[in-house]
Amino acid sequence: MSKIPKFTIHQGAKTPRKQELEDNLRGKIEVNHQIQADTINDLENFSQDLQHISLVVECIHKNYQALLTENHHLKSILLELVNDSYCGKGNPCEKFQKILKSLAPETAKKKINTPEEYEAILTK
Repeated sequence: MSKIPKFTIHQGAKTPRKQELEDNLRGKIEVNHQIQADTINDLENFSQDLQHISLVVECIHKNYQALLTENHHLKSILLELVNDSYCGKGNPCEKFQKILKSLAPETAKKKINTPEEYEAILTK
């Protein structure tokens, strides 16, 4: 009987190809972890940005509401001045017409004769 030479394979020994594949896999895993960490960081930053935008929009809304309230108040004062003018409701003077036109510019082409007509336009 002839002897067949015995080869010993060590489990710890890696071929260059296996080592290259393992290194490549480790690199991909590390890149994957870095992408995940960057994504979480980006989401946290985005969340903070949205909170800031929300506060800005809320502030703009409050300021706009205050502006509308003040505008309505000033229009009411002007309308009251027109109602108390010396020129009567049925026969508006030139100043009366200018004030009414400034209060309702979209109806400036149409002649407004009375403050009641202007009030009807405001309630639309």
